Amino acid sequence: MVKDRIEEFKRKARETGLKVTPQRLAVYREIVSRHDHPSAEELYENLKEKIEGISLTTVYRTLASLEKAGLVQRVPTLKDKVRYDAKVEPHSHFICVKCGRIFDLEIVPEVDRSKIEVVGEPLNCTLMCYGICRECKVEGT
Repeated sequence: MVKDRIEEFKRKARETGLKVTPQRLAVYREIVSRHDHPSAEELYENLKEKIEGISLTTVYRTLASLEKAGLVQRVPTLKDKVRYDAKVEPHSHFICVKCGRIFDLEIVPEVDRSKIEVVGEPLNCTLMCYGICRECKVEGT
């Protein structure tokens, strides 16, 4: 699965004129191999020992270019940190308000596009669910 995503990354990068640098490849490989929707800081912490000379600034710039190319997406949270998801196919998220973990939901909401088109052309519609995950709920009882 990761290998297929890396090949897709290389193909899409070439199509959009994005150079496939070792840093970009490393950041993308790291994010695509995870399921926890990491922040730029978390990605940097995992990569700084593996990739010589990588900086937090490089990670931020790489994520911005990957997002622009449609290879990753931002996941809005209630906290200050921006999180990233390499799964760009339509899906929704559940965010735990206690621990901050983000879970993918295979839900694509049915939306009355005519009501959205009043203000603009919708590109993507997702559902964001905020609540308490099962793990936190068990710990709190």
